[in-house]
Amino acid sequence: MNLNTDTFWQYSLDVYGRDNVAATAIALQDDFGVNVNMLLLLCWCMDNGGIVTLNQWQVLHAAIAETESLLVAHREKRRAARQASPFNEKAYDALKREELDLEMQQQEALTTMYNRLSVEYVPVQGVNGSIASFVNLFKLREQPQAVKYLTSVIQSLHSTAK
Repeated sequence: MNLNTDTFWQYSLDVYGRDNVAATAIALQDDFGVNVNMLLLLCWCMDNGGIVTLNQWQVLHAAIAETESLLVAHREKRRAARQASPFNEKAYDALKREELDLEMQQQEALTTMYNRLSVEYVPVQGVNGSIASFVNLFKLREQPQAVKYLTSVIQSLHSTAK
């Protein structure tokens, strides 16, 4: 099954916009080093029956290393601008738009690599082996709060609240 970049972007916006997902995803990012776009890909896999192995997650993670370093630097710049005094809303909004462009570039790199992998699919939505591999990639197993956050995001997939 091919993953279309535009479809994945729209899917990501839908999931990210659900109750508490954005805040939880940012907490996973800031507190535990989880890549939000990879988290959204995990969600997509769960909704579409894709089983991503640990090795495949590692390949995907490596494929976005360049965009991740750009995003981290840009995110720091945007956050600093948010704290600046006086606050320049126009400049801050421009930085937010630039960050979204970088997020889209990262998703494109992610989907391009995903489509090169031999991902297995099962006809069942929900819990699959991708979760354990994802947890191992980001070393979340011994992080109870991270597991709680991840569980919350996964549960949002079955929620109709948006």
